[in-house]
Amino acid sequence: MLEDSSDRGRTMLAEKLEELEGRVRLAVALVAKLKGEKVVLERQVDELQAVVKVQAEQVGALEAARKKDQEQLVHMQEEREEIRLKIDHLLEEIARIEASVESGA
Repeated sequence: MLEDSSDRGRTMLAEKLEELEGRVRLAVALVAKLKGEKVVLERQVDELQAVVKVQAEQVGALEAARKKDQEQLVHMQEEREEIRLKIDHLLEEIARIEASVESGA
């Protein structure tokens, strides 16, 4: 009877050991899978960081170009105003000359 209970105890221990070994194998497989996924994710992060860097550089270049365009626009508006004032002045002179020619005639 003692041997029977000892055999059953060993059998139970063997079953528990097999169950634990199965769990350990699953855990090891899961860790390996997660390490592989981590490598893939790290590569994707690196790629995305490179894309963000390029886009940030492009945004900087676009902002610089926009600022330059804005400065040119302001300059052109100032030139236009100067030309308009010169034209107004010339038109006034022409009106004066016409008036003096008409009054002299």
